[in-house]
Amino acid sequence: MLMIGSTCLLPSMACQSQTTTNKITHTMAQSPQNPMVHKLMNNAYGDFFNYLERDQAVNRAWGESNSLKKLKNIVSDPSLPLKARFLACEVLFEKHFIFVADVGGALVAKIYADALVNNQTGVANSWGFLYEQDDAGPTGIRFSMIGKSSVPYLEALLDNNQRTLLYAGSKEATIGNAYQYRVKDFAAFYLSKITLTPITFYQDMAKRDAEIERFKKELAKN
Repeated sequence: MLMIGSTCLLPSMACQSQTTTNKITHTMAQSPQNPMVHKLMNNAYGDFFNYLERDQAVNRAWGESNSLKKLKNIVSDPSLPLKARFLACEVLFEKHFIFVADVGGALVAKIYADALVNNQTGVANSWGFLYEQDDAGPTGIRFSMIGKSSVPYLEALLDNNQRTLLYAGSKEATIGNAYQYRVKDFAAFYLSKITLTPITFYQDMAKRDAEIERFKKELAKN
């Protein structure tokens, strides 16, 4: 066999074989090496955002050997997929909420802000119905639990007009989707709770946007 630099001077089949091997090696390098990451990514524990399955899903993940260390390592590793890190946070908030102090509030706040923008829950229900019943939801309430470290990440979303979060269910969908919440509406609601800065909700979009602009100025003063 003769190799010159990276050029393969072999029959074409041998070159193809080498190329295939390189692709396989690359794919293996890119795949999750942590079995727990793989399970989180593939919903092996269950649906964390279906209230009928949530407790079981959390308990299954927590029941893994050495789960506390594994979950904190997943949360702390920025090279891992957002979904795995977000779900690891959800387990830890339920089972060991002081993990935030261990890994850092800013790190966890960024994960939740990214999860909000990228609709990691699949439906809006877990983020709360906001102005309907003054509800932050079981996932949205995490921002308040994290506290002031959440503020800069939520402020960065106050111009985000995406409406990617839709509610599921019959009554829930009718009520929630009627508000036509955008990412910025969720962010403003959570910020109001964390900073104790009042904000008024308007059904009319122009008035709502004007109120968010006023709200942003109030936040800047504080």
